[in-house]
Amino acid sequence: MTSKTLALILATALLLCLIGGFLDPRGLAQAWLAAWITLAFLSLGAMAILMVHGITGGAWGHESEPVWKALAAVTPLLALALLPLLPFLGALFPWMAPTESLPEVVQRKQFYLNGPFFIGRTLFYLLVWSLMAWWLCRPTPARRWHAPGLILWALTVTFFSYDWIMSLEPKFYSDVFGMERMMFSASGALALGLILEAGSLRDDVRLDLANIWLAALLGWAFVSFSQLIIIWSGNMPDEILWYLQRDAAAWGWIGRLSVLLFLVIPFAMLLPTAAKRRAGWLRMTALIALTGYLLHGQWLIWPSLPTTAWAWLLGPTAIVALLALCLLWLGHDRRQTLLGKSDKSQNSARARSFVRREVRHENS
Repeated sequence: MTSKTLALILATALLLCLIGGFLDPRGLAQAWLAAWITLAFLSLGAMAILMVHGITGGAWGHESEPVWKALAAVTPLLALALLPLLPFLGALFPWMAPTESLPEVVQRKQFYLNGPFFIGRTLFYLLVWSLMAWWLCRPTPARRWHAPGLILWALTVTFFSYDWIMSLEPKFYSDVFGMERMMFSASGALALGLILEAGSLRDDVRLDLANIWLAALLGWAFVSFSQLIIIWSGNMPDEILWYLQRDAAAWGWIGRLSVLLFLVIPFAMLLPTAAKRRAGWLRMTALIALTGYLLHGQWLIWPSLPTTAWAWLLGPTAIVALLALCLLWLGHDRRQTLLGKSDKSQNSARARSFVRREVRHENS
């Protein structure tokens, strides 16, 4: 896809967003938030994959590194794309209402949930992620910083998830919510990376990536199910309502379908070892999982918001606008890499070069 085509798509999508925002500013803010979280967590997941590989090493990361770097490279742009939502916090978060109108459980959280502190934390998260993305996308980032970088990434993703997702319903609280978001982010990024890059990887690298992806999916399933069981068995009104809202009307079916597509079907398809070496099989599995990722992202955000018809119409438009903006930001060369048009022989040569370098490093 050429830059002119992307620019035309971006201009059209932004124009529709502006028209919708003029008619329903709150709906545009809600749609932009849902689209931003859907795309940004893929980029954040790619950053985690790069840092995990920096700690562990291995040919799987050396060959697939270009696609993870391309996904991580859009983080600074996405950081800027979140800033227009800051003036609309009152339209998104119930805890921005006057203190006397808030439930007692929310009033007790206002030392943390208040506008100035919230904005300051958000700017800190975005700055940290932008600097980390810049560092990870360098040709040879120092490996000794990957472990502390991963810890910092985990902390910022956790508190960002508390701030921008969980506080949409400020009565709700879960200790493992951030961990669930981390596993979900990494699993979604691995699915997207395999869709884009599976054809240019060697069979053994595809097998390694598929096994890592399967482990990430099982980790997400364990954390998500643990959260559900603990909250459901506790049966606390302030917490259980979060799940009841997501089981009402069509959202219940969307939630079940997302789990089926994101976890159950990919788990079954990733069990045969021979199948995990086949590019076509992996791409089909990852495409199913990515569809589940998109559905689950909407299931997570929209039930928390008092939506209008305009907000529903602007949701897909906001995703298209942000996606086109990210692709334009990457430039032609990185778009080629992201779209899986890198040379398989070059990837193999890169992997052998890195393996020889690691062997020399370990022997010295």
